[in-house]
Amino acid sequence: MAIVGLLVQTVDDHTELEIGYSLLSEFWGKGYTSEAAIMCRDYTFQNDLSESLISIISLANIPSQNVAMKNGMVIEKETNYKANRVYIFRINKRDWRQI
Repeated sequence: MAIVGLLVQTVDDHTELEIGYSLLSEFWGKGYTSEAAIMCRDYTFQNDLSESLISIISLANIPSQNVAMKNGMVIEKETNYKANRVYIFRINKRDWRQI
């Protein structure tokens, strides 16, 4: 089972729209999360919900980082989020148009 969706998050005192995802291990590596994340991204930008999207990902979570990159996101910064070191991946609407 996969859970993928849009969440409102506050990161470094800025409110952001995040594509968040979680997947049970038996479903890893099948492309479900990437496909759903891309659908969330496209829905957001096609409906003008935000000018950018983020994903908050643990430094050690390489599979989730790969999903973000498949979604056209790049690492914007490393920061603390809820007492954890994380990367903030981002895609802007103008960059999405180039995909």
